[in-house]
Amino acid sequence: MTMALQPLHHIVRVRRSEDLRFVRPGLMDEIIVNANQLEHCPDATATALRETTLPYSIDPVLTRFQMPEWWKNDRGETKRNYARLGAEYVKGTTIEIAAGPLVETVPSDREWRVLARNVIDYQRDRLLQIRPQMELFRDELRPVRLMAPALVAFGKTEDRVNRLLAEASAEAAGAPIAVPVVVPPNRLGDEDELDALLADVPADGVSSYFVWTPRVTEQLLLQHRRGMLTGLVRLVATLAARGIAVGHLHATYAITALHDLGLSAVVHHTGWVDKGDPADERRGGVRSCQIYVPGVRHSVHFDRARDLGYQLDATKYAACFCNCDLCGGFFEAGQHPLDLLLEEEVRHMQNGQDRRTPSNRAVGLLIWHYLLARRQEIEAFSAAPASDVVASDIDRAAALTGGAESAQLYRLAEELRSA
Repeated sequence: MTMALQPLHHIVRVRRSEDLRFVRPGLMDEIIVNANQLEHCPDATATALRETTLPYSIDPVLTRFQMPEWWKNDRGETKRNYARLGAEYVKGTTIEIAAGPLVETVPSDREWRVLARNVIDYQRDRLLQIRPQMELFRDELRPVRLMAPALVAFGKTEDRVNRLLAEASAEAAGAPIAVPVVVPPNRLGDEDELDALLADVPADGVSSYFVWTPRVTEQLLLQHRRGMLTGLVRLVATLAARGIAVGHLHATYAITALHDLGLSAVVHHTGWVDKGDPADERRGGVRSCQIYVPGVRHSVHFDRARDLGYQLDATKYAACFCNCDLCGGFFEAGQHPLDLLLEEEVRHMQNGQDRRTPSNRAVGLLIWHYLLARRQEIEAFSAAPASDVVASDIDRAAALTGGAESAQLYRLAEELRSA
């Protein structure tokens, strides 16, 4: 990962097996695999990592074990992939990984250090445990970075544990490691709390920081009264001032715009609807009928997208709505992109209600469309000052909607001017 003012490093997160088919060199620079996904489908994930030419790393997702309700299924049982992952993390300790909140069930600093060592060993060795024959390709299969485990930093207790985990991880790795800095909404918008958190974030033995702000949607981030964007700018700039690269583990358009202020890398998954990426794992459900619209830099419902884009010809569509290769290819084939991207069906729910949802074909196309659009955004913020990029996008949104969808872009532009 390079320092700020170099091109942004673009990482796509693999959360489930379906994501593996969207892994493409040129569409991203790296992939990061959730450890629970590696346990859920070890063979398929190991094969995909072996076959891709992209570098990879593993997110240990220790936060999932932080609170009991975060790792259980709908029946209140520990999910099998988490049970396997947890067993790897607590080897050689007395920790009962699913017995309660993690900060209450780890009995000593020594056991936190053992857990950290196990997490580092897991990232280095798990692929070779799954496929021993891959020993021949050890250099190719080595993750590009090792990441310390971390908890959502709700307060001083978690701050102290996170520092301990980072220091123990660097010792176990024998080299600098990536350190997550996981800041909940109440601390992000509070200057004193943010100072207290930063005081416990180590600098020694750290190769990079990866900020994560769970439950902070882009809409919440850009609200004046919350002060969260100001807090995030301050967080990124303070960490970058240490001379250590800073990434964001669940980046949005607004977060990507912080490149000029010290952000070096962005991570995002294949979901195009902004839900703030909470630390707990959301239950599965029916997808809502939304599409990411580059012309306004956020997702909108299908009906709104039809109103905005369906009447546009290929030239106006590319200028105002989206100019990704997928949409352009549909026009070249004589098909309006929205005929396919907005394809939907009706699902009959158990409660007796009907629910509109994108068709299976549309889901795949919506993901490709989103990945291509996100890549364009990252390239734009890598090549030009963020203020210029946002100003251009404000003009584009105005041309598409007459300014009706531009409030978030104006707020972001205002923050960038004052930063």
